Amino acid sequence: MGETLEIKVPEYPKKIDGLVCEEIEGENTYFYIHEEKGTTITLNIIASAIFDMCDGTRTAADMAREISQTLDVRYEEALRDVKDILQELTGFGFIEI
Repeated sequence: MGETLEIKVPEYPKKIDGLVCEEIEGENTYFYIHEEKGTTITLNIIASAIFDMCDGTRTAADMAREISQTLDVRYEEALRDVKDILQELTGFGFIEI
């Protein structure tokens, strides 16, 4: 039976140091490179905005509230999306644990 491993996201997510971000022109997509580790991740404009908020001072709820107000979406929907993105970023090693 397959069990799903849940990734523990810190209460106050903070992106790792040493990242280089490049915008992919005309695609609303951002390419993040951790040169020391040799890892990369590509994010759309919303995921990138959430990642940029990962400064160690905001919770997922804080980020969702800001996204909800800025993009005029329901808070619950924004929170679900923020949590999904944070889990993915943490799983790929782009959030400090």
